[in-house]
Amino acid sequence: MTIRSLIPCLTALLPIASSGTLVAYYPLDTDASDASGNGFDGSVVGGTVNFGQPGANGNTGSSAAFPDNGHIDVPFNAALNPSSYTVALWANASSTGGFASPITSRDDVGGGTSTHGYILYNDNGGNWNFWTGDGNPGWDTMSGGAVTPNAWTHLALTFDAETDTKSIFIDGALAASETAPNQYSPNGTVEFESLHIGAGQDDGLNFYFSGNIDDVSIWNTALDEAAILNIKDNGVASAVPEPTSLGLLALGCLGLVRRRRS
Repeated sequence: MTIRSLIPCLTALLPIASSGTLVAYYPLDTDASDASGNGFDGSVVGGTVNFGQPGANGNTGSSAAFPDNGHIDVPFNAALNPSSYTVALWANASSTGGFASPITSRDDVGGGTSTHGYILYNDNGGNWNFWTGDGNPGWDTMSGGAVTPNAWTHLALTFDAETDTKSIFIDGALAASETAPNQYSPNGTVEFESLHIGAGQDDGLNFYFSGNIDDVSIWNTALDEAAILNIKDNGVASAVPEPTSLGLLALGCLGLVRRRRS
């Protein structure tokens, strides 16, 4: 039994030390299920997603290939759209441009008259972009640097609601950051759109991603650079504290069950 396989119980038992809680985790090894234990499972819609492809590295298992015609849909849940958050994943884009999106949780009200949520885009200029909606027309955009086609890149988006700071990290390093009021209004503020892995749509255009995606994780806090680098270097499981023994794990799980029954 590996620490990776114990993530659901560990997530339920132990808050992530100094880094919030893992809300959802999509390894994308064999399907679109949520390995955090929170039950936010996805499904493939609109085309094809091929699981079991070579992963980003030895810590991530397999990946999913998105051939520009399908994506993973995760039904809306407010827990997936917290006021402060981190979204982290590995992406290997087969091309640049087209506003292809590895992950999106967005809500365009009235065709863009009011925008909410976030988008990670491979934009027409060949750069990674972090867009957020603030409830007004248009999007607050941020460029994180050039996309390298056919190469794995670790990407992380953060927003800190306490400081009104949004940031994008590329391969574990801060690429851009901005602190300003009214940069982010969550998906679900007005309408309730699904989380999409491999597409940039809300309920309109698809902006399908072409390439591979691996190890998607969503956290309910803005992780710092050290925590993001740790996830990049050692995998999502490394961010979950490992018990000193399986006996401690079993004891903790038993206590959790008892608390839930009481």
